[in-house]
Amino acid sequence: MQYKTKQSIKLVIFFAAILVASVYVIKLPNILWGNGSNYSKKTIPLSKTKKLPLAPAFKVKSVNYPGLTLTLNKYRGKIVLVNFWATWCPPCRAEIPRLEQFYKSHKKYGFQIIGLSVNNQGSKYVEHFIKTFKGGIITYPVGMADEHIEKEYGNVYEIPQSFIINRKGYVVAHFTGELPQGYLSYEFKKLTGNK
Repeated sequence: MQYKTKQSIKLVIFFAAILVASVYVIKLPNILWGNGSNYSKKTIPLSKTKKLPLAPAFKVKSVNYPGLTLTLNKYRGKIVLVNFWATWCPPCRAEIPRLEQFYKSHKKYGFQIIGLSVNNQGSKYVEHFIKTFKGGIITYPVGMADEHIEKEYGNVYEIPQSFIINRKGYVVAHFTGELPQGYLSYEFKKLTGNK
């Protein structure tokens, strides 16, 4: 009788361990790369009735424009997209060509992108990636995010993450995951009425 009870307990523990392991395997891509796949995007809508949050200030050196310091104050009066990303993140890499295309066609209308890399390998690695990226040249400025900046923007655990900041410096939209086709156009038009 005791033998059967011990076997039953071992069997229950075994199946519980399999269940827990299955959950981690399913969640692992989201833990490593964020909700970047097309299957689990999430937008955090910002209520029009509540006061909009002021975008947290930061000051970082540009990786791809030597001598340029990136701050939100420098771009006050423009619509700014702050994009947290990493070179090893597949959804981040997938959205870069769309970001670049939108930046090139809309910067004349007062649109600016600031890429903030969360790479641990350092700025030289990111600079090399920017120069050799198979998706094309990245012309918008990129800097390195640090733990303080990530914390100020709500603890950036998942990437890519994008924050749209209006001309007055307030966050009007926040998106976790790869930006879908047409998302930037929609948000830009809401803020400007331009194409």
